[in-house]
Amino acid sequence: MCTCTVCGGSGMQRVSGDRFRTCIVCLGTGQLSSAVQSAPLNHQPLNTPGLARLTCPTRPLA
Repeated sequence: MCTCTVCGGSGMQRVSGDRFRTCIVCLGTGQLSSAVQSAPLNHQPLNTPGLARLTCPTRPLA
């Protein structure tokens, strides 16, 4: 487990000068497990089965 970088491990995020909320990333625990950590946004596997078969139904414009 590692410390949540969003809330700094406190489990609380500052909303304004006097308001706080539970950190959504770590669900208020202050710790992230390796399964919770997200992949980089630019990481897209190229050989994922099924990606080539994805289609979008279209219809002709009138």
